[in-house]
Amino acid sequence: MPSFYANTVNELVKLLARRKTIVFLVLTALIPIIAAAAASRLQFGFGVAALTSADFPVVLLGFYTAVYLPLLLFMTASDMFAGEAGDKTMKLLLTRPITRFQAFASKLAAMLGYTALHLAIALVVSVASLLFLGGGYAVVQGLGRTAAAYVTALLPLFTLGLAAAFIAQFFKNGSGALTVCILLYALAKLGAYFVPALAVYTPAAYTDWHMLWLGASVASGKILNVFMFLAACCILFFTGGYTLFERKQY
Repeated sequence: MPSFYANTVNELVKLLARRKTIVFLVLTALIPIIAAAAASRLQFGFGVAALTSADFPVVLLGFYTAVYLPLLLFMTASDMFAGEAGDKTMKLLLTRPITRFQAFASKLAAMLGYTALHLAIALVVSVASLLFLGGGYAVVQGLGRTAAAYVTALLPLFTLGLAAAFIAQFFKNGSGALTVCILLYALAKLGAYFVPALAVYTPAAYTDWHMLWLGASVASGKILNVFMFLAACCILFFTGGYTLFERKQY
């Protein structure tokens, strides 16, 4: 599918050409450095062990998946769909020799690659920062498990990205779509505290599913259940989003 591949590359180039994209990539790299400096000061300046060395990249991953990257995905999906619809640039894409399905799927593929890039930067910088915390042996011993956690974090994040792409189809400007995505995500997160029984039915409840891969014994049954739920959500959001995208007049 040369058209799909070409447009995926084009969407990635468009993303990376934005000034705010560069700002967020730099911020992704700075967060582990700042956190490492703060943890180092707590450990050596005050004599308090803020974090054990082996836990440092995983704790950071929890922040990335629960707060930072979901907000970034909501912003990206809103810009890619509602934003381009609002500034009329979507018409330019649809005049190319590419089907609407390929256009929609390539945007999502670019968003997945963009998310993977942030996770890769976070992993490399957090592991490098771990060395400055004196965790050299912990780096070697736990690198495989830590890398697996970062890779598996892609699934729930991509599910949230698909949900944002679906929601963005109802808006003609990026700011409105972004606001609704943030509000719905916040409500889903808060709802888990007040109605725990309903939390299992929202993808927002599984942003920490990478923790299932870090235990002494992997809970294969629970991992499979969560995987099937997230996969089903991906299919539903993709189908719904594409249906709206295909019928929308730009």
